[in-house]
Amino acid sequence: MAYRELGVLFILVLLAVGCPTGEPDGDDDVQGDDDATDDDDAADDDDATDDDDAADDDDVADDDDSGPGEGWLTTADNHIYLDGEVWRGRGANIHDTRSCWACAWFPPDVGEVERRLDELIDGWGANFVRLDLEAYDEPVSQGGQGLGLLDDPAYMADVQEIVDHIGTKPGAYVLLSLWVDSTFTEYGWPSQDTMEIWETLAATFGDDPHVLYGLVNEPQYNYDGAYDADVWEAMNDTVAAIRAVEDANGFPHHVVAVQGTGGWARFLDYYVDHPITAGNGENIAYEVHVYNPASDFEGMVTDPAQTLPVIIGEYGPADGYMTESDCSQLMGLAESLEVPYLAWTFHMRCPPNLLVDYSGGGCGVGMDLDPTSWGTLLMDQLAQPWGTP
Repeated sequence: MAYRELGVLFILVLLAVGCPTGEPDGDDDVQGDDDATDDDDAADDDDATDDDDAADDDDVADDDDSGPGEGWLTTADNHIYLDGEVWRGRGANIHDTRSCWACAWFPPDVGEVERRLDELIDGWGANFVRLDLEAYDEPVSQGGQGLGLLDDPAYMADVQEIVDHIGTKPGAYVLLSLWVDSTFTEYGWPSQDTMEIWETLAATFGDDPHVLYGLVNEPQYNYDGAYDADVWEAMNDTVAAIRAVEDANGFPHHVVAVQGTGGWARFLDYYVDHPITAGNGENIAYEVHVYNPASDFEGMVTDPAQTLPVIIGEYGPADGYMTESDCSQLMGLAESLEVPYLAWTFHMRCPPNLLVDYSGGGCGVGMDLDPTSWGTLLMDQLAQPWGTP
């Protein structure tokens, strides 16, 4: 299909800008590979889930007594539901204490992450955030951060504190995502070691209704679909590992987002005919990252959203590929389709940035959180009732 045929063009940009290998330098280029940042989303306030214009398809909602209980998200047909109503989640990506490498050189500062969450949720009106977890094989510097959740108990405790903070916001939900992780395969798929991380996270957050799970960041390449079945198997096995922990502990099945099978999470078409089957395929959402012109939206979003519960996990303006006008059209399309969406990213130096960079090339602790032009576009969207033209 046409949007897959654009892969050769995209890959040139994706390979040209990888994750930084030295101290933060304030680079403004769009980052694209599995160690890099892409784009993100905006969220609405808690009132959005109860908006008077909510979709009138309660007949398919899983709102009977067999559901997991009040406040838990579930899927049915091609939507995510909250307490019997289609859930309208919108917001943005936000980073952990490593902060897209910008803060990895310094001791972790949970308070700064929480300050930014307060602004994004309370100030901008988001009700959905994607918390991007960032881990490497070793600390990036002496006294710095970097190790993964299973190797650094303090990092795990920090993530728990951040997730708990989000849970204090009425109506707010978090997609807990492994974003940069050394356990991913060469092409960004989950490995057996990734499954072990998810087993631990499933045990840690099993009782938290406001948490969704995002397995990886962006499966790469695979523009011709030759590895679709292999990516599917890796995703399905990881979902099965999570469900085994949930079932063993009596936890409800959380919504788990599996990512597009290639092109840096751009392709959901394989899942249309091959949905995830682990755990009877219950409570699975399908995450796509969109850094494309509006002409690609039909194949990337509209078509799969006819049968799958879709989440737009990243999007944002990227020179030569996606304009702010395209972003505005995507947000309108997502709301018309009742698809949750998350902008990239609530950061000052992890483009495309929602925040103006006042960090001076550093971590940005305590800096003013003023929106860029892209951030203003998102803020304006969040300020309107869902579905406003």
